[in-house]
Amino acid sequence: LFDEEGLAAVKRPVIEEGVLKSYYIDDYYGKKLGMKATSGSSSNVIFNKGTRPLNDMLGSMKNGVFITGFIGGNCNGSTGDFSYGIEGFLIENGKIVQPVNEMNIAGNMNQFWFNLKELGNDILENQSFRTPSMQFENIDLSGL
Repeated sequence: LFDEEGLAAVKRPVIEEGVLKSYYIDDYYGKKLGMKATSGSSSNVIFNKGTRPLNDMLGSMKNGVFITGFIGGNCNGSTGDFSYGIEGFLIENGKIVQPVNEMNIAGNMNQFWFNLKELGNDILENQSFRTPSMQFENIDLSGL
C-alpha cells in the first residue's frame, strides 16, 4: 500500500506507448528540484506483452546470448553508463549451443532501451515485476 518513504502506492505510468510520462522522485530530490514526490522506487513494474513465445524468439536469432541472470555490476545514475556480469546460453542459428557464464554486458541506459526489438508473451503474473522476455539488438557483450 505504501513505498519505503510512506507515499501511497498508486498506478503511475512511467512510459506509455514509448513516451515518458512520469519520473520516480523521492522526498529528498522532490524538495531539491521543487517538484512533488512521486515515489523513490518502483514496487510493481508491469510491461505489456508481445505476441510470440520465448522459444519462437530464440529460434529467430542467428547469433546471440539468452541472458538468464545477472551476477553483479553497477550503473551510474548520473550518466546512465552500466556494466553487469551475466550468465545464460549461447544461441547459434536459433538453437541453444552451450551455457555461458562470467560474461559482461555494458552500455548506456539512455540508449539501451532504444535497442529493444521485441517483447515476448510470457509474463509471470504472480511477480511484482511483470516483465516478459525481451529481445535486444546491437548490445555490447564480452567474455565469450
